Amino acid sequence: MKLPEYIKSLSDDELIAYAQRCGASAKYIRSHIYYSRREPRKALREALARESQGKVSLQEVLDHFGIGSASAA
Repeated sequence: MKLPEYIKSLSDDELIAYAQRCGASAKYIRSHIYYSRREPRKALREALARESQGKVSLQEVLDHFGIGSASAA
């Protein structure tokens, strides 16, 4: 699943919980991550994949930000 699709599928409460598990705010996820306005630091990129509980891979996160392959990250 692509990262924006995953984010959009979450309820407000689920998004808040996901953001907290990732170490970010729901507002940051909605505005900067969803629209790929800012490239997140490595730890956050990894958390976005890990905390999606298998719904979004690290490669899909990297693709969303146009970063490249997971082995390069």
